[in-house]
Amino acid sequence: MSATQSERVRSRAALPLGPFGDLASYVALFVRSVRANFAYRQAVLTSLLAAGISYSIPLLVWRHVYAASPHAPPIPAAQLFAYLLLGGCLNFALGMSVEFRVGQRIRTGMIATDLLKPIDFQVAQLSQALSDALFNVLLCGPIWFVGLVTLRGEILPASTGSLLASLLSIVLAFVIMFSISFVFVQAAFFTNSGYGIFAARSALQQTFSGLSAPLALFPWWMRATSEWLPFRHTIHTPIAIYLGWVSGGEVARLLALQLGWAVLLFLLGRVILAAAFRRLEIQGG
Repeated sequence: MSATQSERVRSRAALPLGPFGDLASYVALFVRSVRANFAYRQAVLTSLLAAGISYSIPLLVWRHVYAASPHAPPIPAAQLFAYLLLGGCLNFALGMSVEFRVGQRIRTGMIATDLLKPIDFQVAQLSQALSDALFNVLLCGPIWFVGLVTLRGEILPASTGSLLASLLSIVLAFVIMFSISFVFVQAAFFTNSGYGIFAARSALQQTFSGLSAPLALFPWWMRATSEWLPFRHTIHTPIAIYLGWVSGGEVARLLALQLGWAVLLFLLGRVILAAAFRRLEIQGG
């Protein structure tokens, strides 16, 4: 990158970050990303198949555990399998290409072009992540229908109130998931390679989100640890609200925690990004 470009990037980093200065630009990015998802739908369908196979493993394991257990399980089998199916659908729906998209552009140096555009980089990535999520939701529809046929009423929301609260919870879960990914991808600015960081983020998500099992089935120390981390609010919290495992004041408390994490992580991403801009070193040609 030339000296002139470097100065332009650094001068932009010094300016206040106006996240919604040009809404039309973010809408255009969103539309373009949706079109790209449909253009490469075969690759996405392959990812859905691979995700379905990986999500079926916990189902098979827990089916065997419940069949072999001589004691009454803490969660009825029908509720557990409904939770696991919903967790797999939600995890796929919230899947986004933030780490791949941003990490690759940092590694190749193409990030310089993005930073010279008159739009907020973080919000631009958020708009593209939203298109990823909406496209994935469409693909999860048939899986949810299969669950409805096999599990019947167990996969339906506990009540209308639970459904509405869970929809709000899912929106907050999306912001949390995006913000976590965005925070972790900033490591590529400092480490020159983000693969290990991305693997660590994925491992933490798999462990503490409740994807493989409800947190009630975790050892006490893992449950306690998950209370201090945001990952549980991406999978376990929305599904627990949807299925009616929590109600009343507990729902309000969980939504407040989600909102707090969403705001905190989003702002943390902006702070780290501003710091990364100030020491930016473009890799590649």
